[in-house]
Amino acid sequence: MTRLVGYTREVTPGAGTAADAAQLTLAGAERVFTDDGPAGATERPGLRECLEFVEAGDTVIVTSAAMVAPTAAQFLTVVSGLAGRGVGFRSLAEPALSTGTAVDSAEVFVALESLRRRLSSLQTRAGMATAASKGRRPGRPTVMTPERVAMAVELRDLGRPVTHIARVLGVSANAVQRALASKADQSSS
Repeated sequence: MTRLVGYTREVTPGAGTAADAAQLTLAGAERVFTDDGPAGATERPGLRECLEFVEAGDTVIVTSAAMVAPTAAQFLTVVSGLAGRGVGFRSLAEPALSTGTAVDSAEVFVALESLRRRLSSLQTRAGMATAASKGRRPGRPTVMTPERVAMAVELRDLGRPVTHIARVLGVSANAVQRALASKADQSSS
């Protein structure tokens, strides 16, 4: 029995899976399994259920290989496991990664590298979203403490140039300019 069985997950917070599920159904998937949890979730009950559901001769279809695993190595493990059970794999976005298709090995390597970059980007965005939800900003912390900002404002009010203020505070002129601009924006609001 040959069936197309779809799988998708929410890779961007709030994006949902409805659009991907509709695309998989349009591509011929008889059943679509989904995981609506956060992108970084290690538990994917929908994927587990999908992998248990498929039998030899079936094909798992996804909109993108990024749906299957958080790393390229884990993706290869899943696809190899499927192939070992006689189950095919098809990616709508990366046809070179689909099993049972004749493609040049160079195309496969290009597709795998593209997948690796996409997965890395997704993990970075998920990490930034998690940090933002906890009230943290990504990037290097500012050197301009509230005390330094107050002193910079005081020195600026005395007519001192930014380079002088930076030297006195022991920070860069750019840091002083950003802090003064931010303070001016807060004052005008």
